[in-house]
Amino acid sequence: MKEKDRTKLIFIASFLILPVLHLIIFSYVPIIGNLIVSFTDWKGFGDMNFVGIRNYKRLFTNTEYISMFKNCLWYLLAAIPQLVFAFFLAVVINGKFRGLNIFKGILILPYLLNGVIVSTIFIIFFQNSGSLNAILEMLHLNGLQHKWLQDLKIVNPSIASISIWRYYGMNFIMFFGALQNIPTELYEAAVIDGCTKMQEIRYISIPFIKRVLFINIILSISGSIQVFEIPYIMLNGSNGTLTPVIQIQQSMYDNRVGFAAALSVLVFVIVMIVITAQRLLVKDD
Repeated sequence: MKEKDRTKLIFIASFLILPVLHLIIFSYVPIIGNLIVSFTDWKGFGDMNFVGIRNYKRLFTNTEYISMFKNCLWYLLAAIPQLVFAFFLAVVINGKFRGLNIFKGILILPYLLNGVIVSTIFIIFFQNSGSLNAILEMLHLNGLQHKWLQDLKIVNPSIASISIWRYYGMNFIMFFGALQNIPTELYEAAVIDGCTKMQEIRYISIPFIKRVLFINIILSISGSIQVFEIPYIMLNGSNGTLTPVIQIQQSMYDNRVGFAAALSVLVFVIVMIVITAQRLLVKDD
């Protein structure tokens, strides 16, 4: 190796060594340590007793823990109208007009709000004498009034619906940015050819933004598995609103560190499968 190349290699390595060490110490070592702990009954202190796959067996056989992942499906279902509404907004206002940046700022505001603030808003909105029931009473729709946060049949879809309001703005920004990159000549040619608006969306807009659309879908899937702050702050996981991440937090609090580690490994594996699917199905051009 030439002296110049050797110097260049040493120079590059000197800049990389600290980030690589940081990554190993604070990412890979904890992941491996967590995997080891998941096969024990460790309480966070004292000795570690190896229990094999007992923690994982509990996750796959106990109906309470299985229901946690069923609850995540509500958040995944909520992502459907969330994405549709965000895409519809992006298509409707696609273009340049005065006040566009202010409009985008208003739409993305819910996403920027702290989870505690969002939870407080919707506790007031969903409580028995809250805003939603008051609006239904004003519209003479008393038959639709419910105990939204107490009825086990509707508490999960009620809380999951919050994500539509909170995250549609972020999806809108992503869709809008992708639509802005589509050459206007394509739309002009479509108009000349007599295409309807729906045909423009089907044959021009969607094919051009399919990567962004797919990424939003993947983010919705991984996000639904990792739901925590809203159901935790609003109900602490009670009334059947328990999610995997809330269970991890509660298990740590109850000194069931081994079980919490097993559950975190399972969540990690699910998220990694989703990310891998994204990498395989959405390849770089």
